[in-house]
Amino acid sequence: MAVRRYWYVLALFGVLIGCSLPLYRVPVEGCRQVVPDGFCAAVVFRAPGGVLGTGVLARPGWLAAYWAAALLLACWLVLRRYRRAGRPVRVVPAVAGMVLLGGAAAVLTVIGWNGLRGPSAWAASAHLLVFNGATPLVVAAGALLLLGAGERSWVLLLFALGFAAVAYGCATYDPLHLAERLGWVVELPEGLVEYRPAVHLAIPAAVLLTAAVAAGLTGRFTRGTGGRHAREEE
Repeated sequence: MAVRRYWYVLALFGVLIGCSLPLYRVPVEGCRQVVPDGFCAAVVFRAPGGVLGTGVLARPGWLAAYWAAALLLACWLVLRRYRRAGRPVRVVPAVAGMVLLGGAAAVLTVIGWNGLRGPSAWAASAHLLVFNGATPLVVAAGALLLLGAGERSWVLLLFALGFAAVAYGCATYDPLHLAERLGWVVELPEGLVEYRPAVHLAIPAAVLLTAAVAAGLTGRFTRGTGGRHAREEE
């Protein structure tokens, strides 16, 4: 079944995003506000065009280099996985989407594109296509949507839609500030204050890894009980 293939993609995106978290560090002096309890406020709490600009990060160049290499690695590993499974055609749209989104981010960043101007937040959200800390979320969401279509899997497609919503929320809202408005006071340990932007990526990474484990277990169960019918579905 398709689940035996796409659990790998979920895990891959989750691992790559998780490994990038140390790069989302903001020097304390670069934060807008530092109060006595060590809480470092986000530079922007909410913005349709994104709240993860790389300008406030300690090493934005390292982040750009990491994601350029990670995108190429992800494309190669996904193609390799599907070729071994004998279904390379099903992953072509997803890989093409990854390349196009990554390429668009690079080009729009180089030319200094400032996004669309319009009365709606959706128009402003187009600015997420410029390279920023949320770029991996945009690429992952787009790739999963295309993979769900390529696999003709309603389960993956529905998950991809849900993940896209989570990714958009983490790219345009500060999760800790939102939690506080809902009455959940979340304080980062003093040693992690400078890594507040990493929370935006940690949540989607956790969602992906949890889904990968669930899909992997489902695929193992199906492999053991599906028999001939499962092979015909592939």
